[in-house]
Amino acid sequence: MDRRESPQAAAPEAWESERAARQTAEAAAARIARLQAATAALSGARTPDEVAEVALREGIAALGGAHGFLLVPGRGGLLDVLRSAGVPDPVAHAAGRLDHTPATDAWRSGEPVLVTSDAELAARYPVVAELRRQVGVLGGLAALPLRVRDRVIGVLAVSFQGDQAFAPEARAFAEALAAQAAQALDRARLLIAERVARAAAVAAQQRLAFLDALAALLADRLDEAELLDGVVRTAVPTMCEFAAVLLPDAGGALVPVAQADAAGLGPRALALVAERQAGLEAVVSGGAPLVVGPREGDSRPMTVAAAGLSVQGRSLGALVAASADPSRCRGPADLALLADVARRTALALAHARLFREVQRGAEAREEFLHVASHELRGPLGNLRLAVDLLARDVRAERGSALDGRLRKVARQAERLARLSDLLLDVSRISAGRIQLQPEPADLAQLARDAVARAGDEAEEADCPLVLDAPAPVPCTVDVQRLDQVITNLLSNAMKYGRGGEVRVAVRADEGRAVLEIADQGIGIAPEHQARIFERFERAAPARQYPGLGLGLWIVRKLVDAHGGTVRLDSAPSRGATFTVELPLDRG
Repeated sequence: MDRRESPQAAAPEAWESERAARQTAEAAAARIARLQAATAALSGARTPDEVAEVALREGIAALGGAHGFLLVPGRGGLLDVLRSAGVPDPVAHAAGRLDHTPATDAWRSGEPVLVTSDAELAARYPVVAELRRQVGVLGGLAALPLRVRDRVIGVLAVSFQGDQAFAPEARAFAEALAAQAAQALDRARLLIAERVARAAAVAAQQRLAFLDALAALLADRLDEAELLDGVVRTAVPTMCEFAAVLLPDAGGALVPVAQADAAGLGPRALALVAERQAGLEAVVSGGAPLVVGPREGDSRPMTVAAAGLSVQGRSLGALVAASADPSRCRGPADLALLADVARRTALALAHARLFREVQRGAEAREEFLHVASHELRGPLGNLRLAVDLLARDVRAERGSALDGRLRKVARQAERLARLSDLLLDVSRISAGRIQLQPEPADLAQLARDAVARAGDEAEEADCPLVLDAPAPVPCTVDVQRLDQVITNLLSNAMKYGRGGEVRVAVRADEGRAVLEIADQGIGIAPEHQARIFERFERAAPARQYPGLGLGLWIVRKLVDAHGGTVRLDSAPSRGATFTVELPLDRG
């Protein structure tokens, strides 16, 4: 009897085999469909965050998971959470921060880490298992490295509810899904890098165009006010929405001298800078730019930055920029640009001031030549007239008139000699070639001699001279130069105090020899009192009060050379008192 099975008996087994094959094919087709759907979804993601969202959604659904998260490289060789889905924050962060976790192992090895159950997780990663139990997460998990060209750029982790068996087909599917996610993530990062590079290139072009415009402006402006106004107007809105230049006032406080405001930020920006006075002083002294970020809870956030204006270690002021855009006025590139603009502005400002000083010097020189010519013309005219009259008197044999004529000639000759000595002293002092020959002297006697010599000039100016020098005042001085100081101050007092009394007082006071010369003339306003001790400076019109503007400058220089001081006490219409103090000899 043939024991071979009949076709009828073999049919069920074939049917079962066919059914299993069909199920396997359907499962493979389903996985391929899910992978295609995931690939299509990932292809539409444009940023790393979008890629992470799609990868988690599609990966969890395709693998049958419950939760997941995606990690990317962070600082210090650690992994940061890019995005998570259903995983508590402590677990997600610990996965990339602890030294030994499925995610960090997959990151280092580049191979998937598949954990089938919570018991296996406790055996292999006890710290992670305990942390998951604390937050109520149990079951298997898969940590899939995201590899691109033999380089791991992230880890996709999926958690399962309960145990999970990873068949070869499931493992291959998970790796294929991870590969698609890695490519999408790499593509998104490259796209962002390209956008950043393109934006940086555009920003660099804009900065170059801005600096070109600024350079043209700085080269074209020599007036300080126009220069600074042009700088802030060029900076807004290319560099910021508000810009201001702060320069020190007479008291040393920084005040805005030029502003440009396109968004109404000025008052708040200047107030924020004023609140950081110590930081601003450090900036002005040559420190790094100051950045003041938005205040917490401010309805209109604003960033303010300040850079110092300095040239060769000399501080001139500060350049302030402000923006309501959180991406401006705070990054390294913005601060470098601000510092560059401040450096260029400071250099141009120093040049403008130097040009202004040169102009003033030229104007002073022209005025000096004009006044000197006028001063010389007067004595020469008088001398010529006196000589003519002398010649006429001689011809007429009028000897009685000769004495007065000769006195006038002598007086004019003395004026010319003094003017000549004055010009020579200016040359010597300017060149630093003046030398003192100190010797013991009596300041009271020097004052008496000078007052006696000034008698004719005082009579001509209708200025009674009153001398108060009751006792000797010993000092060691260059007699000729100190006599020049007294004579200059007396002449100054009689010129501007014409018609009024001039008082001269000499005394010893607290270890100092003191000389005071006071007039009752027109006086000097407070704003001019420091200036009149400078060369060629005057506080009164030259037409009414002729002179070269050198007498007080020479007085100051000679007194300084003796180690003394000279000061002025005056007010308009209340006369002037000049006080000279010199070291007093102690017997």
